[in-house]
Amino acid sequence: MHLRLSAAPQTAPFRLSSVRCAVALALASTLIALASTAHAQAKPSKPPSDAPPTLDAKADSKPPERGPLVRNSDMDGNLFYQLLIGEIQARDGDFGTSYQLYFDAAKRLKSSQLYQRAVDVALQARAGEQALVAAQAWRQALPQDREASEYTAQILMALGRTNDLAVPIESLIRLTPAPQQPQVIASLPRSLSRIPDRKAAARVVDEATAPWREPLPGMAEAWAASSEGWLAAGDNVKAEAALDKARAANPRLLTVGLLALDLMGKKPELESIVTTQLKEQPTPVLRLAYARKLATSQRLKEAGEQLDAIVAEQPENTGAWITLAAVRLELKQLDLAEKATSRFLDLQREQVQAAPTDATHSAVEPEAGYLMMAQISENRGRIGQADDWLRKADPDASKLRIQAARARLMAVNGKVEQGRALIRALPETEPRDAITKVAAEAQLLRDLGKDAEAYQLLSDANKRFPDDPDFLYDQAMLGEKLKRYDESEKLLRRVIEIKPDHSHAYNALGYSFVDRGIRLDEARTLITKALELRPGDPYITDSLGWLEFRAGRPEEAVKWLRQAYVAKSDTEIAAHLGEVLWTLGQRDEALRIWREGIAQDPRNDTLRETVKRLQAPL
Repeated sequence: MHLRLSAAPQTAPFRLSSVRCAVALALASTLIALASTAHAQAKPSKPPSDAPPTLDAKADSKPPERGPLVRNSDMDGNLFYQLLIGEIQARDGDFGTSYQLYFDAAKRLKSSQLYQRAVDVALQARAGEQALVAAQAWRQALPQDREASEYTAQILMALGRTNDLAVPIESLIRLTPAPQQPQVIASLPRSLSRIPDRKAAARVVDEATAPWREPLPGMAEAWAASSEGWLAAGDNVKAEAALDKARAANPRLLTVGLLALDLMGKKPELESIVTTQLKEQPTPVLRLAYARKLATSQRLKEAGEQLDAIVAEQPENTGAWITLAAVRLELKQLDLAEKATSRFLDLQREQVQAAPTDATHSAVEPEAGYLMMAQISENRGRIGQADDWLRKADPDASKLRIQAARARLMAVNGKVEQGRALIRALPETEPRDAITKVAAEAQLLRDLGKDAEAYQLLSDANKRFPDDPDFLYDQAMLGEKLKRYDESEKLLRRVIEIKPDHSHAYNALGYSFVDRGIRLDEARTLITKALELRPGDPYITDSLGWLEFRAGRPEEAVKWLRQAYVAKSDTEIAAHLGEVLWTLGQRDEALRIWREGIAQDPRNDTLRETVKRLQAPL
């Protein structure tokens, strides 16, 4: 919306109603202070000899021998009148007149406060272009005023004018005290995260920080900001190049290690930057981020080692304890998982007792601990106890994912229809809730071995929510299990079409071909693509190893399958690695790995079929 700018009022008498008189009196003291400050800022190059006394105590240190102790405002009647009318007009919604009055006064007096008020009035009217005009005039009139650059940058960003954004940001950095400049520069990528065009945002970061990046090595924070900007824009080549320069400028900078973590997925060798930093200066923030990265990459044993180091150094780190519990649970180390969760819940209680009215005592809610305890109990077969923990996590029975978990426990206890009814009756507070409810019901059916029913449920859901990649993928996986291979292939190819970076879809289709011993060349292309998207993923690595075995290269297969099993001691990976070792005559090791797999999941179909087919003496 643009302001309709009215002409400034004339000096003719202006009659105020009784209501406006009351408003005028209420505003008078504020206007006097505002205008006095504004007038005091005006510094003519040749002040007249009869200039009024200054309000600056430093400039007039001697008290007057005669006269009043309190001096009058420097503001004359015309200025007071102008600002008073401007404020009343703003209160009445006539922002155009108010803006013009304040803007004219600001230009005449070169007042930071009046420029700011003009900008604020324009923003109040949602007149971005007028706000920008005032902010730019403010910068031009008072180039050393940091707020002028900050306002200009914020308005340009809101208007999407990225081409003009770098100059005021550079000015804002320059007007920041030198010790704080690295911090301001480091925050730039996050400050610009509202810009939809991520590449444009990255270019703004580069242009605004150019003086701090050259000559080399430059400021490490400036190079790190450039790297973060290009990483968000999806340009890993530029992000890595900037990271190299940040590292050269200051290899100990924490942001260097965190950026290396983000880029590690595409370039695994960057992990050495993280490990070197942790060796030279072990920072809990970096160590926890590294542990979480290892966990999401299914390198669970290594993640556990990092988390153990954190809780040894920081025994009150609740985030580390709950993450450690999740890793131990994934490794089926139930006693250790329970110990870590109990410690987390104890810390939560201590923090609440220490500050019962402080809602910000922890970044992680106790609910996470209750959910973890529920999973531990379920893994031990204690279904009733698991349900008790879930009730504690959601006493109001209002959280969809927790109630879905309760429904699944009902089904495990034979109350299938009651569980499904509980899911369907849950309220939908946002659009995705309907999708989440269908996914939860389908998972419930899959857990019970009712694959055909789950397949039909997802098929119906795909008609109701067309082209949802999660539904398509889940239906494809069920189709594979039901040997509906053609349907499964169509669904997976549709997922890839909708979401070209869906690594699991590439891997699933490639693995399907490998497992059936068909189209192995195409399978290799698909699995290689999946591994490019998720380097080091143990399930994709397992697919590649299984492909090598099916292609008649068991020695090569063992390398990949060992790598996958070290990263993730999954039962299905154990089945594949054991079969290849059995074929190579390494039967004792094969039996050992199979026994480990059975201990984790005695009902796994792939492992049971493998052992039976090979007539292994387990």
